[in-house]
Amino acid sequence: MTTSDSGPPRFAKGGTPKGIAGTIDGDLEPCWLCGRSVAARAMFCHSCGAVQAPRPLDHFTRLGLERRFDIEPEALARQHAGFSRAMDPERFAARGARQQANARAQADALADAHETLRDPVRRARYLLELLDAPAAALTAEEDEEVTALADRLDGAPDVATVDRLAQDIGQRVESCIKYLAIAFRNGQTDNAARILARLERLEALAAESRTRRSGLAPKSP
Repeated sequence: MTTSDSGPPRFAKGGTPKGIAGTIDGDLEPCWLCGRSVAARAMFCHSCGAVQAPRPLDHFTRLGLERRFDIEPEALARQHAGFSRAMDPERFAARGARQQANARAQADALADAHETLRDPVRRARYLLELLDAPAAALTAEEDEEVTALADRLDGAPDVATVDRLAQDIGQRVESCIKYLAIAFRNGQTDNAARILARLERLEALAAESRTRRSGLAPKSP
C-alpha cells in the first residue's frame, strides 16, 4: 500500500485495503464527503480518501488489537504510534478545516484508547465492563491481608521500612496481574473481577507508600 499526503490511499492492483484504511465487520456508514459506504474502523474513505470522524469503537478495535487482557506492550505501543503518525493533524492542513479536525479527533480517540489499555488495572476494568461483568469484593481473608499491610505502612517509622513494604506490595501487584491474565484467558470473569478488586486496593497502597516515603525522607537543605 502507498499513501499520499494530498490524496486517498492507493493500493496495488487487485490488492486488499489493510492497516490504516482497513475495515472490520460491522455497520457501514456514508462518507461525509462523497457519500460512499465506509466501515466503522476506517479512518479514510476508501473511495475519496477523506479523513473520517472517529466512530464509537471499543479501544481494542480502534487500535487493531485482539480483545484480551494479556496484550503485548510492544504491540500496543507500535499500533498507537503508527495510527497516531497517520492521524497527525498537520498532515492534513492543506485538505481543509474539517479533515484536519477529523484527524485531530481520531488522534485524541487513539490516545484515550492507548492510555486505558497500557495500564493493567484500567485495562482489566475496561475489559470487564465490555464483558458486562459485575463488580466483586474482596474475600474476608483478602480484606484482612490488605488492611494489615495498610496498618504496617501507616506505622512505618523510617524510609527503609517503607521501602521493604513497598517491595512486598509491588510483588503482590505483579502476582495479581499474572493471575488476572490467567483468569481472563480461561473466561473466568467472576474470578477476574475479584482479583481486580484486590489489585486496585494494592495499587492504592503502592501510591500511599510513595507518599509516606516522601514524608519520611530527609529534606534537602
